[in-house]
Amino acid sequence: MVMNSKSTRNILLVTALAAVSVLSACGGGNDKNNNAGSSTNGGTAGSTDKEVTLRLFSNLPDRKSGQGLAEQMVIDNYIKANPNVKIDIETLAEEPFKNKLKAYMASNESLDVTMVHGGAELNTLVQAGYVKELNPTEYEGDTYKFLPGVYKSFTFNDKLYGLPRNSDYEVIYYNKKLFDDNGIKIPTTYAELLEAGKQFRAKGIEPMSMNGKDLWSFAAFFQDLVVRLTGDQNLMLDAVAKKKNFTGDENFLAAAKLLAEARDTKLFQESFMTADYGASQNLFTQGRAAMWYMGSWEAGMATNDKLPEDFRNNVNVLKFPVVEGGKGKDTDLLAWNGGGYSLVSSSKHPEEAKKFFDYMMSADQWAKIVWDTGAAVPAQKYELSGKESGLQKQLTEVLTGATSTAGSIALDSGTPKFKDDAQNAFGKFFAGGSTPEQLLADLQKAAETQ
Repeated sequence: MVMNSKSTRNILLVTALAAVSVLSACGGGNDKNNNAGSSTNGGTAGSTDKEVTLRLFSNLPDRKSGQGLAEQMVIDNYIKANPNVKIDIETLAEEPFKNKLKAYMASNESLDVTMVHGGAELNTLVQAGYVKELNPTEYEGDTYKFLPGVYKSFTFNDKLYGLPRNSDYEVIYYNKKLFDDNGIKIPTTYAELLEAGKQFRAKGIEPMSMNGKDLWSFAAFFQDLVVRLTGDQNLMLDAVAKKKNFTGDENFLAAAKLLAEARDTKLFQESFMTADYGASQNLFTQGRAAMWYMGSWEAGMATNDKLPEDFRNNVNVLKFPVVEGGKGKDTDLLAWNGGGYSLVSSSKHPEEAKKFFDYMMSADQWAKIVWDTGAAVPAQKYELSGKESGLQKQLTEVLTGATSTAGSIALDSGTPKFKDDAQNAFGKFFAGGSTPEQLLADLQKAAETQ
């Protein structure tokens, strides 16, 4: 979120980002699974305490670009002021990270700070007593500049257990050159999206890359369709909360049928059910897929010099298309606050850990660095540098133009059991094992038995 008194547009940025309520879902996936067990000195500004080693667990293994670079820059800044603190960094790519964090929770491993996914996954850590409660009043004011509402997916029973790092929202990234070279229209409606997919497939180009193995993107895609049909950001959240039913609702059935069209017309790549986050990203960044359904946290693609220059110059953002006859607009944005950081209860150095945690989450550290490097859109107010990439500008326009925001990924708005059951329902559906009606029945059962 931007603050800049010189521009009305920048004031609108503040308003728009403040409107992004929260809940949880993905953050910062990465295919460079180089388990960086690197060590870096770090500490608290002005500290003269004895030497301490802190352990940070992160889902950002690429330390030379994107959010991993931003995280490393914060740590490097911390070092300069605090040579007495050493920070051991363990990093894994998204899904291996999730699995190992569960193992750490089960063994009560004494990490100091860990990346967390808000909502259902963080709730599991909270219930196990693995992460510490925070005092929200400590994070008010200009030191941190958190936007209104961003604590939602980190709050359970009115207690705060983590802080968000980004403002997350779903878009479709597309390769403009592939569209131009093949004479294919950039879609603004869902029918046009499916037609573009058919045209790309006829030319031997994968239409849209999807991380099907991870399953959560299917649920987000479905939620986007529900909102495009109804214009109601709460309908799917209400169904998860058992205030509405997935079955017997014509809107959910219509959305499930549209989802089936994406499956049956082969909108996604041939191997989408076995592709994890990294594989789906590679397919797109290597120019072998025309589109990628993913979140705003991938803003760093445009500035990552490891990617081909031709790709970086042609990566653009497309709003999720409208559905013909639907009540939703392309300004109804699936937005939330997902990834963040928490303090670990079993930390051997709780005071030093909190000092580092507070430093990392200061507005002049993560929020400023992640925006200035073009890696993501922070969950805190930030200032325009004037050096934003074209991709950053497009993502900003999507956000500032939003007329409604979801505040939550429905998948993460229920219990951990609901998330697992719902993901399995989408997995079965996309593997060809169920009809639209069966998908809704499975989602209804997941909601009722959570």
